[in-house]
Amino acid sequence: MKDASIVDVLIENIKTDQALLEQTEVQIEKAKDEKREVVARLKDYRKDVSVLLKYADEERRKQIEELGFDFSETENGLNPVASLALDTIVKAKNNQLTNTELYDAYSKTVKNENERLSYTEFNIKCRSLFNTQRLLRKKGKDPKSSREDVISLNGGVKPASK
Repeated sequence: MKDASIVDVLIENIKTDQALLEQTEVQIEKAKDEKREVVARLKDYRKDVSVLLKYADEERRKQIEELGFDFSETENGLNPVASLALDTIVKAKNNQLTNTELYDAYSKTVKNENERLSYTEFNIKCRSLFNTQRLLRKKGKDPKSSREDVISLNGGVKPASK
């Protein structure tokens, strides 16, 4: 390439960079596969921890929490939003509200506007109540919207004994 023109150099640079790009993409895909495997193992560990946590002493609990595991849901079974929703339904007349009324009741309890969950996020947080059948959902008039769905307590509330 003694007589290589600037165009020849450009063509060679393009070929080199295209080959490097292909190699890099292969490495990225390999790294993504490895990441998926690690994430799956971490999810399995989370399940293991939730089952075995009752056998851990306070020191080990602290170690596990330092690793980024949150047990607030594991210990009481519900996240704070779902607990609030359940309490709201229990206190409601006839133990039922529309989904919009339930969300509005939640919204009134959140002091900081930036911390308030969207309607969709709220429903996702409350999903465990339906999965465990603590609450029941009866579809409203519009099958495409959940806003008019009637949310009710499964069973009833025992009156307080004196």
